[in-house]
Amino acid sequence: MLGLWGAGAAPQKTTTHIAFAAVLDDVLAAPQRLQSAGIPALDFNGEPTDEPVVLAWMPAASVYFRDPDGHLLEYIAMLDDRPRPEDGVVTWRQWTLALQPHAPARNTFVTRGYL
Repeated sequence: MLGLWGAGAAPQKTTTHIAFAAVLDDVLAAPQRLQSAGIPALDFNGEPTDEPVVLAWMPAASVYFRDPDGHLLEYIAMLDDRPRPEDGVVTWRQWTLALQPHAPARNTFVTRGYL
């Protein structure tokens, strides 16, 4: 997968966004690897992060970073889960927690001699 986008107000300020398809394990490892190389890993909003985000409408896991010229680069891995467009963009932790089966509630009260 290769996606190209352009933005900016003038030829001197034109930057691009380039997305590179990757396997999920590489996307999950990317924030740590980027940070160890002195490159800030970024979330969907361009804020520093220590984990990928999930674009829930696709769904896909992504990590962003900038090259020395300011172009936005992205590692992206498509997920096998069903799309959840209502969730928008969430952190990897939020996505995986939502996928975990919920344990049944435990009955913790005692009624007349029964535990």
